[in-house]
Amino acid sequence: MIIIAAIFISAGLMFLVYPHKVTDASEKQITERVIMSRWGGGSLIVLSCLFLIMGTIQLLDQASHHIGH
Repeated sequence: MIIIAAIFISAGLMFLVYPHKVTDASEKQITERVIMSRWGGGSLIVLSCLFLIMGTIQLLDQASHHIGH
């Protein structure tokens, strides 16, 4: 779980840091590509963090349930 989340976070960081390449695209296309890349990268990072939080909460719930019985 942690390895998959780390891969998603690193992919999201790559989308944020390297959003565009030098091509023969117009300035408007490059701007749209940068915006979409940043949204995709940010979404990957946020969803990975939520994935880790939910996994931690589930592990704590299982541990407390085991202690209570």
